[in-house]
Amino acid sequence: MTSTDLTANLAQQKNGLTLAEMGSLLEHMLNGVAYCRMLFVDGKADDFEYIYTNPAFHTQTGLGKVQGKLVSEVIPGLRESDASLFEIYGRVAKGGTPESFVLFIEGLQQWFSVSVYCPQIGYFVALFDVVTDRKNAERELEDRATQLRFVLEGSDLGFWDWNIAANTVIRNERWATMLGYTHLEIQQTTQQWSDFVHPEDRERAWQSIFDVVDGRAESHKAEYRMLHKNGSHRWILDQARVMQRDSKGKALRMCGTHTDITERKIMEEELRRQAHFDYLTGVFNRRHFMEQAEKELHRAIRYGNALSFLMLDIDHFKQINDRFGHKVGDQVLKGLASLCSTTLRDIDLFGRLGGEEFAVLLPQTDQDTAVEVAERLRQVIGNANVSLEGNLNVQFQVSIGVSSLRSKEDTIDALLNKADKALYEAKNTGRNRVCVFTSS
Repeated sequence: MTSTDLTANLAQQKNGLTLAEMGSLLEHMLNGVAYCRMLFVDGKADDFEYIYTNPAFHTQTGLGKVQGKLVSEVIPGLRESDASLFEIYGRVAKGGTPESFVLFIEGLQQWFSVSVYCPQIGYFVALFDVVTDRKNAERELEDRATQLRFVLEGSDLGFWDWNIAANTVIRNERWATMLGYTHLEIQQTTQQWSDFVHPEDRERAWQSIFDVVDGRAESHKAEYRMLHKNGSHRWILDQARVMQRDSKGKALRMCGTHTDITERKIMEEELRRQAHFDYLTGVFNRRHFMEQAEKELHRAIRYGNALSFLMLDIDHFKQINDRFGHKVGDQVLKGLASLCSTTLRDIDLFGRLGGEEFAVLLPQTDQDTAVEVAERLRQVIGNANVSLEGNLNVQFQVSIGVSSLRSKEDTIDALLNKADKALYEAKNTGRNRVCVFTSS
């Protein structure tokens, strides 16, 4: 079989796209595409032959000409090093349902996000992206993120084909179902697409498209929100190229794909949240607190405003852990965070610096007012209870140190250090009290 046979098969499956259009789309896709014939021995996938590969296949894998060759020739040892890949391809090539997966392929030393399906028995089409950089980023975030999966061509990629001269658009069924509609419910006009795009993203999306149409960019690649039928918004990755221009270079036709990346966007937002907030208490973590505190300090110095710091430490926290266990200790930490968050102002910064130690930055607050705030916090915390199982309660107290901005030369580290010294004075003089840093 040839690439023409492949595009014929695909064109038959994708109503609305002609053979020529489908072939052109394959050649210009940003995803790698491989059309292969699977070879079985005793019913088990043993090898496969490359029938067709698109340019992106070679760009992403680094492989040269492979058409007509067996994978065992192109990547020796792949069958032994990547048995699971053969199992999946073999299962699908026998007429199994399409499958999507993320896999590290030893033979290429790269992570791939792959979708594979069977155009006819004995053959399979694999569509993929190299996602090694993404996997490395996940490891750098200490595996906090789960796998980010791109849904590729086959069952989850929406196609669109824009005849610019006639201003008509042909879309496939998946383009519509991503937004909760049937194919018949979607009118075939570019204005219809524009209406679906979130108003805040619309101008940027159009600009990216016209940059390609007008020849200022080679390809269109934009992420934006689109309105779903149920009233929610879905994040869409839109990728496209101009497929046809006239003799003067004027764009005549543009083709592209839509991928639903909502899950990825949710994960990215969660990663951003984890980068800024303490995992247990939900307040700012040390790094983000320090970053925001630096901004507030610069603002206070610039405009001559007052600014104060509080350092809080739970008294005898080790005894709480030893007596009731770390689970109760965690409840105490969360209880403290909740009490402080509801007592402090919206403009105040509150963060966990580590263990049972917390810090508060009070913008536009002089020392006397900071002491009042600290005393109020101490009393609120001292009067609160943490409820346990069995109708038991735990009470706890805090010691608080206070420091205030005195000079334009003060730094965040210096102010925190002063508040920390005042905190230890409070602990050394009886605990459950507020102390203010003084130069003496």
